[in-house]
Amino acid sequence: MVRRRAEERVSAEEAQRAAEELREERRRVAEGAMDEMLQRKLQQADNSVGETAKPRGGAARVSLVQHRRDTVQARSTLVDETAEYVGADDGLPTAEMTVAGARRHVKLDSGARYTVAGTDWMQFGDRVTTEAPVDYVEGIGGFLLDVVGVWRFEMTTVFDEVISIDACIVDGCTDEFLIGVDLMRSHGATMDFNSNEVRYSRTGRNVVIPFRTCSTAGGARVAVVRMVRKRQLEGRTVTPVEVSVTAEDGETGIFLPAAYTGAVMLAPTVTKVRNGKAWVPAVNAGGERARLPAKRELGTWIPVDSDVAVLKMSGELRRDRVKAWIDELGGDSETPLEDESEVEVGVDDDDSRSLIVKLLRVYRQLVQDTGDCPPATALSTEHHIDTGGGSPDHAEKAQAGSDRGRGGGDECAQNVGDWRH
Repeated sequence: MVRRRAEERVSAEEAQRAAEELREERRRVAEGAMDEMLQRKLQQADNSVGETAKPRGGAARVSLVQHRRDTVQARSTLVDETAEYVGADDGLPTAEMTVAGARRHVKLDSGARYTVAGTDWMQFGDRVTTEAPVDYVEGIGGFLLDVVGVWRFEMTTVFDEVISIDACIVDGCTDEFLIGVDLMRSHGATMDFNSNEVRYSRTGRNVVIPFRTCSTAGGARVAVVRMVRKRQLEGRTVTPVEVSVTAEDGETGIFLPAAYTGAVMLAPTVTKVRNGKAWVPAVNAGGERARLPAKRELGTWIPVDSDVAVLKMSGELRRDRVKAWIDELGGDSETPLEDESEVEVGVDDDDSRSLIVKLLRVYRQLVQDTGDCPPATALSTEHHIDTGGGSPDHAEKAQAGSDRGRGGGDECAQNVGDWRH
């Protein structure tokens, strides 16, 4: 035990030393790049005496604007109140990535030819020998910013997928990171504002980058909710599963299931976001294991405005009312389930367990053979759709929409989810 602890301590010290050496090396590279840029500017000024200097490749436009510092902010930081700083244009779609071990915001600029980043980002990536495509970038309003060089960054999405991104470092901007259309074009990516996602395929796998947008009209910012990683659900259990949500940390919202997930029932849930993720309950009413794959679309997320109070419990969801509702469902709620003592429902108190088990008894016909026909959850339901002169793929899309609709209006899942939360 003592020897293992000593080895772990040595490993931690070596890792810390390596991290410090990497930071120092990146700092030296950044300083050298800034000096090179200054020398390049002086040389260009000498060569262009008496004539207008033309930047290489033109000045690529990006959605950067000059902001005037807030008076309170300027006084608190002891800077000139009239000073300006460069930041991203308000309203750009924003994604969260893990970079150098920390969650950071990156913005999607569909109007920019190239990806750009501020000088603070040089400490999180490595310089590459690739020559910058332009010497300057042009912000909104016509101001120019010098390009220092090209840096490469490794970013990890909420689905633990690593993405390599090359960005032009621009002098005069500090903490912004704007992904341009160069990344979209190189991967053949699609930017979907209906689901708030960037999607593309890489080596046979789908890569998904969720992003959020700001609603200037005050409407709900609805986004798609997906499984963070694959999960095996044991039979007859209630299991919390982790889902991806494109929202700020601490934001409260409502998860609404909309996708058909077979024997797994998902409940509408009021929950909070942490690091782009949230927890929702999944009920596997069947006796067999069920699997929810990674990035599986489960439903939608609707944020709750700060001036809306979410009631933890209403009169309709008292235990006696829930019990009465289960009794009204009909079916056999008294005969024990097979191996009922081994059923896990995710709660510890006896009253809650009794209600959930009673609900599973009522719906036993969904997961058990009752005669010549297999249980309902084991059937693959298909029906003919007369599309007339339409192509078959339209029929498949219509059937897929019908399948998704079967999971959204499940009264059982809704009541269980509301009662538990």
